[in-house]
Amino acid sequence: MPYLVIGGSDEIGALAKVTSIKAKHGVNLISGGTYDAEGGQKFIFSIFADLARADCSSDELATELKGLPCVTSVSVTQTEDVVYDQRLFPVILFEENRAVIMPGESIAFMERDLNKQLGVQGLQLIFEVGRSSWLSVAALHRNMLPDADRDTLLSTATDDMRARGWGIVSVQAEEGETKVKVSVREPIFAGIQGSQSSWWLMGLVSEFLESIYGYRTVGSGRTKFNAVTRVFSFELVEYHHDTRSNRELV
Repeated sequence: MPYLVIGGSDEIGALAKVTSIKAKHGVNLISGGTYDAEGGQKFIFSIFADLARADCSSDELATELKGLPCVTSVSVTQTEDVVYDQRLFPVILFEENRAVIMPGESIAFMERDLNKQLGVQGLQLIFEVGRSSWLSVAALHRNMLPDADRDTLLSTATDDMRARGWGIVSVQAEEGETKVKVSVREPIFAGIQGSQSSWWLMGLVSEFLESIYGYRTVGSGRTKFNAVTRVFSFELVEYHHDTRSNRELV
């Protein structure tokens, strides 16, 4: 099964021209996605294709696609003998980068193992991984909404988390307070047997709040998950580097 990455100028009808060639030769698209590149001036079409009933080879297909005026590049990878490209590890292509789609179970198991092996230091590590996970998202929001106020950024951030499947977040934070109460309905770990909390998710929310309110928080250690309502509740407190109690929290 070949994996094709097609790049080109983002013009009207470009994608239709690409897909019409595939249809003409009987190429079956197994999965794929189209992404903007270079500020929307170019597109990247990333697909896994089945050529079992096609009347051309993958190289012949690539050559014909390269002949389209709107196409600037085509790369073909044969995945039969390449484990990581056989869709066992789903990916999304962003220009030259790949984002691995990680199941929620992987994060939960990682947290359990780190907690078992390292105790509170393991929880602190996974909390910081969660914080790092939000950095690129926050940068994206600032780029899209450079003049947005806090309420707009908060609304965008919570909607982003919902859309990604991380959970439906609500926060209670007042100006001048050092404590933020957070509840997450349908958190990413809700359907994983035995999971009652997620320090990765707490870290994610911590960075999301810092990107909006401007101060860093840490987990207070007080978490609660209601399996009936599927709501995960926790507190974040303002971080002070020289405060011993904060170092003990995570």
